[in-house]
Amino acid sequence: MRHIALSLAKTAGWISRALGRGGGTTLPGMILLKLRPHTLREMAQELEDGVIVISATNGKTTTARMVSHAAHESGITFVANTSGANLPSGIATALLRRNPDEKLGVFEVDEAALPELVPKLQPSVLVLMNLFRDQLDRYGELESTIQKWEEMIKSLPDTTKLIINADDPALAFLGSLHQNVEFFGIELTHYGSKTIPHAADSLHCQKCDGPLNFQQVTIGHLGHWKCQNCESQRPKPSFAGDKINLQGLNGSKFIAVSQTGPLEIQIPLAGIHNVYNALAAYATCSTIGISATNIQKGLSTLSAAFGRNEIINFEGIELLIMLAKNPAGANQNLRTLLLEEEKNHLAVLLNDRTADGKDVSWIWDVDYEMIVDRLASLTISGDRAYDLALRFHYSGFPTTSMHITPSPQGLLEHLKSSIKTGEKAIILPTYTAMLDLRSELNKMGATHSFWEEQ
Repeated sequence: MRHIALSLAKTAGWISRALGRGGGTTLPGMILLKLRPHTLREMAQELEDGVIVISATNGKTTTARMVSHAAHESGITFVANTSGANLPSGIATALLRRNPDEKLGVFEVDEAALPELVPKLQPSVLVLMNLFRDQLDRYGELESTIQKWEEMIKSLPDTTKLIINADDPALAFLGSLHQNVEFFGIELTHYGSKTIPHAADSLHCQKCDGPLNFQQVTIGHLGHWKCQNCESQRPKPSFAGDKINLQGLNGSKFIAVSQTGPLEIQIPLAGIHNVYNALAAYATCSTIGISATNIQKGLSTLSAAFGRNEIINFEGIELLIMLAKNPAGANQNLRTLLLEEEKNHLAVLLNDRTADGKDVSWIWDVDYEMIVDRLASLTISGDRAYDLALRFHYSGFPTTSMHITPSPQGLLEHLKSSIKTGEKAIILPTYTAMLDLRSELNKMGATHSFWEEQ
């Protein structure tokens, strides 16, 4: 019966690709799970070197890519859901395509699907990086996800290594519920702030509900925190990021400090959020025994995942695509742009499909005001382009200076006609808007399909 189910699922994937209906990243897994509901547990148990599961609101795709890259440098064979299909069907599809010599699993997992998938995948390492408000119509309030994660962590066996971001107050509390845990976090840096952004999420202690004091804030509610009412405070990280040097849009450097000593890490990805991603990857790779040299090499030679600091050359214009799907991520991308001295050509794309979240009110929690005087041009696109234009109008950007074009074709035509060859355009899209744009660029031969990620 298992052989028949596997064959049918693989055939469905081949047909999907042959008909041009997509990359077959989820359909085979959907069919396999219908025919054989327990197949995820069965296939995961066949991974002799264990399973690494990485979950977060922001950064899980990039971090999983970093871990995979370092593993590759070490000669470790692994299976991964590199296309970003992070629901049960996507992970089942990845396992379905596994080669027999791939002994390790590296999977990014959707934060809402995580409690369902952890008992099935039985990870040897579980990496939890952050929780931000995202897709309220799908996830509900943040507290709902925290409660589900708490139940999940309480059910973990002691053998599961938990790697937690100490700078996220909610996650640090969850980490305290498990014996086998390591924390990572960023030390005091001049890139931090003492001011809590208005869109911050976790501002109360998970233990006593008292207000939190912050000595430093890096992204949203991440930082150095302490409860005003009880003894809860940011745990001391086993893996710390220090001496951070953000090099504009060109990348970042920092020192990773652990029990084995300091290690200089350089990544070709911009922003302090990618320092967090790299630090999480460093902690994960160290935990499974990858050498410092191979971690260094793997992270320094990394190429960006699709839509995450990805650079695409289009008709002589350099397009830098930075996914911006919630307030925390969008605000961090905007702050990264401020590291550049020159004014930017900016395009912002907003969709409201299922994978984006139907509720687009989150754009009013994005601080677009910080960049309005740093723009050489502004192009607005996507299914909800006019909602976004209204938001920029209230940010103080002149309506007459905006160019609004809902379709990705219109966006690319406008960029081609309005930006000089050799210049750069920054693209901030929501998830499906990013896929639409990349699909159009793929048709033009400028890039590959997202499911061809390595």
